[in-house]
Amino acid sequence: MRHWRTFFLILGMIALLIIFSVSALYSLFVVNQIAILPLSDCRPLFIFTPETVEYCSEIYLMDAILLSFRYPTTYLALLAAGGFIYMLIQLFRRQND
Repeated sequence: MRHWRTFFLILGMIALLIIFSVSALYSLFVVNQIAILPLSDCRPLFIFTPETVEYCSEIYLMDAILLSFRYPTTYLALLAAGGFIYMLIQLFRRQND
């Protein structure tokens, strides 16, 4: 019976890893699309990036991180990562018992 629990725990971890990968890559793709926008469209999205930048691709990292939280896939990636870490801890606890 214990082997089945471990099997389903590992299966859940694989599913969460796939969900994390897809949603995180999608979020990165969407945020990186800001680099090709015209300056007039991306300037209102800046918080920490100064107004003197000449290209949208010069966005500061903090602005890119804050911009990624506008999309629900970022939250899905964070939830999947948290679930994966929780399941990994549970797996190690079961191995030590």
